[in-house]
Amino acid sequence: MLEKLFRLGYPKTFAERYYKLWGERALSIVQAMENPLPRCFRVNTLRIDVPALTKLLNKKGFQFKRVPWAREGFCLTREPFSIASTPEYLGGLLYIQEAGSMYPPIALEPKPGEVIADMAAAPGGKTSYLAQLMKNKGIIYAFDVGEERLKETRLNLSRLGVTNTILIHKSSLYIDELGIEFDKILLDAPCTGSGTIHKNPERKASRTMEDVKFCQNLQMKLLEKGLSVLRKGGILVYSTCSLEPEENEFVIQWVLDNFNVNVNVELLPLKYGEPALTNPFGIELSEEIAKARRFYPDRHGTSGFFVAKIRRI
Repeated sequence: MLEKLFRLGYPKTFAERYYKLWGERALSIVQAMENPLPRCFRVNTLRIDVPALTKLLNKKGFQFKRVPWAREGFCLTREPFSIASTPEYLGGLLYIQEAGSMYPPIALEPKPGEVIADMAAAPGGKTSYLAQLMKNKGIIYAFDVGEERLKETRLNLSRLGVTNTILIHKSSLYIDELGIEFDKILLDAPCTGSGTIHKNPERKASRTMEDVKFCQNLQMKLLEKGLSVLRKGGILVYSTCSLEPEENEFVIQWVLDNFNVNVNVELLPLKYGEPALTNPFGIELSEEIAKARRFYPDRHGTSGFFVAKIRRI
């Protein structure tokens, strides 16, 4: 089985790691990432309701199926021409978004009137979904360090009619400088992206364990900052598109062990995905971590995704 992983382009280190984590299933996980994901989109209910848009698209020959965890989400089964060239897309009635990335905003359960931070916002897919779920009421502080990506975010939010968001061209490691206590925080953390090989096949060979450790260190720093500005009773949703336990379960274990406020890992509001790992590589972790969720390309038709919901108590 390892030989098959090598042939698919995975270096020895990662092939062996994946076999230790999932056994024979590792091959089906990585083989699923050899195929492109279906193109999915989210109806932008700030501009149109779901039935009205689906009717418009059906008339043009588009067919789709609903994303199970997102009322506004659909994946195309027939695309007679690029949906990105339609007036509906150009007019901001829909946003093209991978099905797995629709889950973290839903897990956060943002409400109109709340004060929310998006700690790594570009290109704005999750930010705009938060705004949509908030009905443009309340406020979102959206951070990103990339100037060009932030420009793209601004254009996306404008096209989608988002009006409750302040974009901040700065790392969210400085979020405490705002002096704001947040009701809820989304941290879709920078990661190695090992769950997105279908989009970035070069990452098979280019990633190293040093990259994993670098991302883990940054993720811990961001989580510490986020939790420090979260009000008591507030929620932080942490997500990555990485398969690596060091960027997922081990980070959540670190929060449970080390953070200087009381936190709970909560069961996600939607019971999709699989329970997170509690014994990766034979290392015993808190059973609380099983409340977090993993999405796998072989079973869920998404990128490899991890989502955890943390409450400050």
